Amino acid sequence: MHKEELKIKGGPEAKQESQPKDLPFLDYTRRQYREVSADRIRERAQEIHPSGNFRFNGRAWEPQEYQGFAIASMVADNPHNDLLPFELEGLQIELISNLYPADAYYKLPAASFHQTVANTLSAERFQHSIVDRGLEPAYPEIVREVFTGMEPSPPAGPVRMKLIGLGIFGTSLGMLGIFEDEEDYNRILRFRSQFYGNSRLFELGVLLTRPFIGHITLLYVEKLLDRVQRAHLAETVIGINEQLVRKNVHFLLSHTELRRYHHLAEFKRPDYYPIHLL
Repeated sequence: MHKEELKIKGGPEAKQESQPKDLPFLDYTRRQYREVSADRIRERAQEIHPSGNFRFNGRAWEPQEYQGFAIASMVADNPHNDLLPFELEGLQIELISNLYPADAYYKLPAASFHQTVANTLSAERFQHSIVDRGLEPAYPEIVREVFTGMEPSPPAGPVRMKLIGLGIFGTSLGMLGIFEDEEDYNRILRFRSQFYGNSRLFELGVLLTRPFIGHITLLYVEKLLDRVQRAHLAETVIGINEQLVRKNVHFLLSHTELRRYHHLAEFKRPDYYPIHLL
């Protein structure tokens, strides 16, 4: 999950002209492998900056408010991922043990590990489009109707996303994923096309703001790093990625669902929130 900013102008025609688009399969795969390359890791480390999502008060971490809805697939709640949370926690421990200063990095709880399948509304856009209009109680039912109106997927097993290495984002670190079967990637894109193509959601300001990027966020950076610390971060990530090349780790996604968050370390789903099979 990452913060987003996009002003909405015009109607559906403007949407088609100005929206970002999901990447073709080969471009997506090349992009992901490039992001875990040593040169790109060193480049990204020079650009990283504090997220402002979490604050260390000297004794404990305090999540900072950042509210919204998302369509997400939680690692622990999708079947056949029993060992994955432990493997990701192991990577977190290895990172925190080797990076400095240690209190510059917030380690997300394992229960928060997820793949965002579609962003909806967050922060100011969430407040303006949903809260101020009194639509929060109705929003889950709106999403349920959107899910119900989608073309059903043909019978298939879960989407398999192979985790290929750590990447550095603008304010965070996470595992990046590719799809060995192009149809698995296309299943994600078909869902997103139908979701973002819904006119009711468009009226609420829900639209595609960035291409789909397979990733699971593990750490947020919460202090400004100096030149030496940035270089150390890069070399630490590069060293871990060299070990990960020999592993065969997958995240299996059988379904995705509406989740509500008040900050970026906890994504809640009451029983009445809708679920969609992928």
